[in-house]
Amino acid sequence: MVSLGQSFLNFYHSILDGRQTMAVDREKRRCPRILFENRVGYILYNQSRKKVDHGSGRTLNLSQTGVLLETEKILEGAFIILVTMDLEGKKIKVKGKVVTSRYCNDSGCFLTGVEFIGPKDEQLEAIKVFVKVHLHRKHTADSLRPVN
Repeated sequence: MVSLGQSFLNFYHSILDGRQTMAVDREKRRCPRILFENRVGYILYNQSRKKVDHGSGRTLNLSQTGVLLETEKILEGAFIILVTMDLEGKKIKVKGKVVTSRYCNDSGCFLTGVEFIGPKDEQLEAIKVFVKVHLHRKHTADSLRPVN
């Protein structure tokens, strides 16, 4: 039997290899998550799809259906576009719906749950970029650590 963590790891390896398509799954906490830090910009929209705010934050975890975002202010809106850069410097955008936004006493920041929406191929491309950038930064940081 494959553990949930192992199945998630298999899922992300298959994304990077191009063998995986996005599953349509809307149940909360159904998909496994990976701890995942990446700086992102965001543009926030209200229910009428009017721009109400923008800023930056960092992702804390990622699943195949969404992301947990940490920001310095509460995200009071209905929809969000997350923007990051791929390894070649190209802007990558993914659309999402704000599911929850709450204050975290531990960090003094706000945590916002974002569910990916829109075309599944765009979602998949954004997840690939998030994972590749994360792995590249991690590998770069690991290679800079002194060996004892």
